[in-house]
Amino acid sequence: MVYLSREEVEILNGERGEGLALAMEAVVKVAEVLRAPELVKVSSAHISGVSYRNLGEEGAEFLEELASKGVRFSVPTTVNPAGFDLEAYGEMRVGEEEYELQMRIVRALTLMGARVTLNCTPYLINPPSFGEHLAWAESNAVLYANSVIGARTNREGGPLSVLEAIVGRAPYVGLHTDEGRAPTILVDSSRVRDFVERTGAFSALGYLVGAESKVGVPLLVNGPRNLGIPGNLRLFLAAVGASSSIGMVLVEGVSPEFKRAKGLEQITLEEGDLRSVLERWSSEDYDAVVLGCPHLSPGELAELTSRLKSSKVRKRL
Repeated sequence: MVYLSREEVEILNGERGEGLALAMEAVVKVAEVLRAPELVKVSSAHISGVSYRNLGEEGAEFLEELASKGVRFSVPTTVNPAGFDLEAYGEMRVGEEEYELQMRIVRALTLMGARVTLNCTPYLINPPSFGEHLAWAESNAVLYANSVIGARTNREGGPLSVLEAIVGRAPYVGLHTDEGRAPTILVDSSRVRDFVERTGAFSALGYLVGAESKVGVPLLVNGPRNLGIPGNLRLFLAAVGASSSIGMVLVEGVSPEFKRAKGLEQITLEEGDLRSVLERWSSEDYDAVVLGCPHLSPGELAELTSRLKSSKVRKRL
């Protein structure tokens, strides 16, 4: 049974409005399934999966219904990309019909009080502080918040993050708790450190850490000396999230909660495995090059522009 405060009981009973009650009921049910003892107040939320292709008509109508009933987000809330550039959608060959379907979702979220940032890096826009509890639903953002800042959030699903943003609560379980943030596996990257430093293969390193660890909280030791550079960290952590369900990595020299632990299962990463990842990703047969996943910072864009000034594209994309 989930313990609820007096205020939470009032919300659940509908004393603060039908929309809030609906959201609280869903959050409490999730907490019960996860066996969370209580809910925790969150200071911000980040919503993912807001593309119409993800939500469909039922999802769009659900958001519109909430907005029309006056339901508003109770904490600062940002929003992930919406599937295409809302300003340059014509250049992306997105038709007017699909654009309007997407805008229904954007308008509903805006009416509910979201800051429609349409990017996946809320930690650059509204950075949390150490120890803050969040309701974020974007794997790279979750990993960055937990691993680099020391804030606390689980990898929430998009629909759940909407409901958590409304009630300002999340189930107190997993990475919200001290126990859920303890390391579960030791990952030694000493044998690949020089290779990553030399080649900049931070995404491949992250992908391998995630693929080898799969779940839990990896404790990464002997990492590349330049891993702590923000851009490199973002590449590394985004790839961890892509190859696993992990929401936090304790990185030596980076994570504020890093500390050595005894008795952990140990994995040693090999250079051959890293090269295999890069080979699987490499191809000369491509039609497009996508930059910025997660979104590039202004500094990274400036650096990229500088590097490409004297370069030529080998084939038309």
